[in-house]
Amino acid sequence: AKKAAKAGIRVEVDRGNERLAKQIRNAEKGRIPIMAVVGMKEMESDTLAVRSRKLGDLGSFTVDGLIDELSRCIDEADEMTVMGEKEDVVVEEE
Repeated sequence: AKKAAKAGIRVEVDRGNERLAKQIRNAEKGRIPIMAVVGMKEMESDTLAVRSRKLGDLGSFTVDGLIDELSRCIDEADEMTVMGEKEDVVVEEE
């Protein structure tokens, strides 16, 4: 959280006693656009499970990787998509 705040990213840590599913639901109700979930699996692998309010699961990121991707999205006014990559839109001509 401190690294993200230093990079100019607003961060809120929910250390509540609710079940994880309820914490995720509360974040979605609170219109939190991106949330990083840290459980035992993530602590063991030094990663964050990242979820988007709009798109759902975005995959796993390292802390530095997520901060870089969020900073890029902020700088480019772009929406974060799956695994930090922009989805290519293909237009087929008829």
